[in-house]
Amino acid sequence: MNPTIELILMSASVVMSGIILFFVYGYRKERGVSYLIGLIVCRMIYSASIIMEKSSYLLTDKLIFRHLQSTALNFIVPCFILFVYQLVGREKLVKPIWRVALFSVFALWSLLSWFDSELHVIYRLAELENGHLVTSRTVYSIAFGLLCFSIIVGGVFFLFQYIRNIRSDFRKPGMWVLFLSMFPFALEVARLIQPEWSPWLLSLSVYCGFTGMLMLVIMLRIKFFAVVPFARTIVLDTLQESIVITNASGKIIDSNKQASRWFAGMGHTEISGRDVKELLEPWPEWRRLCESMQEGRATIEDWLDGERKIYNVNVYPVHRLRKQGSVSLVVDVTEKEKHLEQIAQLNRMKDQLFTIVSHDIRSPLASQYQLIAMLEEDKGRFEEEHRDIVGMLGDQIRQTLGMTNNLLEWFRSQREDMALRPQWLELSEVAEDCCHMLRTQSEAKQIEMKNAIPAGTRVYADREVLGLVLRNLLSNAVKFTGAGGSVRVGARISDDLTTISVSDNGVGMDEKHVLRLFEEKALNSLPGTAGERGTGLGLLVSRQFVERSGGKMWAESRAGQGSVFYFTVRGGKEG
Repeated sequence: MNPTIELILMSASVVMSGIILFFVYGYRKERGVSYLIGLIVCRMIYSASIIMEKSSYLLTDKLIFRHLQSTALNFIVPCFILFVYQLVGREKLVKPIWRVALFSVFALWSLLSWFDSELHVIYRLAELENGHLVTSRTVYSIAFGLLCFSIIVGGVFFLFQYIRNIRSDFRKPGMWVLFLSMFPFALEVARLIQPEWSPWLLSLSVYCGFTGMLMLVIMLRIKFFAVVPFARTIVLDTLQESIVITNASGKIIDSNKQASRWFAGMGHTEISGRDVKELLEPWPEWRRLCESMQEGRATIEDWLDGERKIYNVNVYPVHRLRKQGSVSLVVDVTEKEKHLEQIAQLNRMKDQLFTIVSHDIRSPLASQYQLIAMLEEDKGRFEEEHRDIVGMLGDQIRQTLGMTNNLLEWFRSQREDMALRPQWLELSEVAEDCCHMLRTQSEAKQIEMKNAIPAGTRVYADREVLGLVLRNLLSNAVKFTGAGGSVRVGARISDDLTTISVSDNGVGMDEKHVLRLFEEKALNSLPGTAGERGTGLGLLVSRQFVERSGGKMWAESRAGQGSVFYFTVRGGKEG
C-alpha cells in the first residue's frame, strides 16, 4: 500500500477512536465506563505511537515509540480488568489501595521497558531491517505477555457470561461487540507468536479503530451503557429495603445504599468483603440461610438510633449452573408490628366489651323474656287494654332479645379462635325446641308450625349453632307469613349429609331479591306481614355459621307463593 494512503487511513482510524472516546465519555458516571475510557485512551496512544514509529527513521526514535506502545498495552490490562469487574457488579470489593497496587505492577513493568537498553529484560535484540524495527523478546517478556493474555482471556470469559445472562434484546448485539473487540487482541497474540509479521500487523492493529466505530454504533443503538448499569443502579438504590448479596464463600460482594446506611447505623462502616460469619453473628438464623444458600425467612431485632427495630429478612439463593451465593432482602416491619400489636390489644378490649355486653345486657333481657312469657300465659285474666300492652311488650322484648343474640353470635363467628363443638344430636328434638320457643309468636298470627323431621334423624353439629340457625329461619318464616298460614321444618338425607329445610306459604320473593339475600356482608330486611321490623343480621349470622360448619345455605322462592330455605349439616342416621 502507498505509504501516504496508509498514513491517512491510520490517522483516520485514530480520529475514529477519538470520536468513540467522545461519545463514551458522556457515560463516564455509569458503572465501569471510567475504566473503559482509560482503555480507549491507552488504545489511542498505542495507535498514535505506531504511526509515529512508521514515520521515523532512526533506531533510537523507533525504540522510543515502541516503548510507548508497550506502556500503552501494559496499562490496557488493568483498565480491562477493572472494567470487567465493575460491569459484572462487583466493584465494591476493589478498594482504592488494591487499584493502586494493580496499576503499580504494570507501571513498574513499563519502566523496565524504558530502561531496557541497560537492563535487557524486555528485548534480547532490537535492530532496523529494511526500515522496520525488528525485536526479539526475552523469556521474561514472553512470560509477562502470556500472563497478560491469560488475564484478558479470563476477562472475556466473564464478559461472555455476563452478556449471556442479560436481557434477550441486548444479548445478540452484545455478543457482536464482544466479537469485534477481539480483533486487536488476536493481532497482539499473532505478533507474540510470529514476531517477523510485526511490520504489517502493526498497521492492521491501528485499523481496529474502524471496528471500534462499528462497536460504538451497536452500543449507542441499544443504549447499552445507559440502560443496563443505570437500570441496575436505579433499581437497587431506589429501593427502601436493604439488599445484601453474598457469594458462595460467604463474603459480601455487593449491597445497595440503604444496606450500607443500615449497617453503618449499627457501627459497621464498611461491609464489602466482610464474612457473614462475623457480620451476621448477632442473627444466627440469617447467617445460617446465607451460609447454606437456602431460601427462607428470618425475623431479627436490633436497636437503631435508640429505638427497637424489627426486620423481616428474606433470603434467596442465586443459581446458574450451581448455587453461587444468596441475596438478602431486609424489610423494616417495626411499624407494621406496632400496628398489629395495637390491633391485637383492640381485639382484646373488644372481646372484653362483648363479654360484658353478653352478661350485663343479654341476661336481663332473658329474664324479662321469661317474665313476659309468664304474663302472656295468664293474659286471659287481664283486661283487654292490658292484654294489648302485654302483647306489644312481649313482641318488643322478643325482637330485642333476638337481635341481641344474633349480634353476639355474629361477633363470635368473626373471631379467628372461635371453636365449634360438634356432637351427635337428635335433629327432631332440636327442631321441636326451636318451634316451642316461637310458639307464642306463631300463635299470635294463627300460623301452624309443623315439625316434619322423622324421629331418629341424627346430625353432627354444634347444638348452639344449629339451634340459632333454625330459630332465625323459623322466625323469618313466621315474620313473612300472613295470618292463617303455615310453616314447616323438614329434613332430607343424602349419604353423609342432611339437608334441612324451612318452608312457608307466605309472601315469597322475586329472584333478584333472593340473590341479594346471600351477597357477602349483605344486610337486607323488609317489614313482616304484621309490620314486624328486623335488621337482616339473623340470616347473615346463620349463613356464616353454616359455612363455618362445612355446609352451605340457599333459598328458593316465588313472589306470592312462599319461600323455602335450605342448609346442610353433616350426619344423616335414622333410628
